[in-house]
Amino acid sequence: PPPPKFDLGVVLAFAKAQLLPIGLLWAILFGLYYPAAGVAFGELPIVRYAPHGIFFVGGLMLRTNEAKEAVRAYKAILLGVSSILLFTSAIGVQIVKLLPLPVHDFSIGAALFVCMPCTIQSGAALSLKAGGNFALSLLITVLCSTGGIFTVPLVLDRIADIGGGIHLPVKAMILKLVETALLPLIAGKVVASSSKKIKSFVKNYRFYLSLFVTFCVVITPWVQISRSASNGVFNLVSASDVTGIVSLLSLTHIVFLGWTFFTSRMLGLTTAMTKSVVFVASSKTLPLALMVLGVLPARIGDKGLIALPCILGHFSQIIIDSCLVSAWKKTDENEAEE
Repeated sequence: PPPPKFDLGVVLAFAKAQLLPIGLLWAILFGLYYPAAGVAFGELPIVRYAPHGIFFVGGLMLRTNEAKEAVRAYKAILLGVSSILLFTSAIGVQIVKLLPLPVHDFSIGAALFVCMPCTIQSGAALSLKAGGNFALSLLITVLCSTGGIFTVPLVLDRIADIGGGIHLPVKAMILKLVETALLPLIAGKVVASSSKKIKSFVKNYRFYLSLFVTFCVVITPWVQISRSASNGVFNLVSASDVTGIVSLLSLTHIVFLGWTFFTSRMLGLTTAMTKSVVFVASSKTLPLALMVLGVLPARIGDKGLIALPCILGHFSQIIIDSCLVSAWKKTDENEAEE
């Protein structure tokens, strides 16, 4: 039989559908092997304002009826908030205790990471790309990012047995949340509502706006990985250690995804709301984990080793979720065709 012909169209279609996981894989490999480029790129203003860009685009694409549905969705809000601030932390700590890592400091880092609230940026961005209710994603993110400032010290002390008496800069963290998420979202919504031409632009160029969101999601881990590699963080451990950490935290994240998906279905949430709860409530934030680690007493262990599971867990969850976004969108498209 003749050899199969190379079809560029098929390749491009696959790349378009899997753009986010491909981009994140590139970010990891390029960051590990050529960290200087990522470190240099990280000095540009665009990296600092990438989260603002995500939420501004979210505001442009936000539908008014979507926002109204989000405010009325008390079941989804309660499930998201309780899962983020309590249930996933308790489940995650138990998994870490059942499957301890060879180095005790790694287990502490894993327990610290799973006790964090949701990410401010990637969870909402991924739910937006998957076709979730972005207003609901943002509402849960804001509630849990604010509430987590007060609950994290208690959760670490009572559930994970890590460092009681932690004091976090509450005012600065709330202001950061407002600046990064709320103000850009409001600005985007105001701009989109200001004229019919802009509404038409958003509708016609939705794919390119989504492409911009993908770019903003990818550059952040690229810069973070590059900085970590440049600082020699990954030289502290062997390949088997990294494999063990990634396996444990990937398993934990998959359990979180399963918990949020099945509880959402049990409560009868719509598909869009389920996507929002799944992506936001399963994610854990890296910046707060590193901030908390910074204020923990020195006796807790080697902070460089403790930070590594937080970093690897963060990247693992983004890779898993980006693949889930692509698979979920493909399933939706197949159902729509039928």
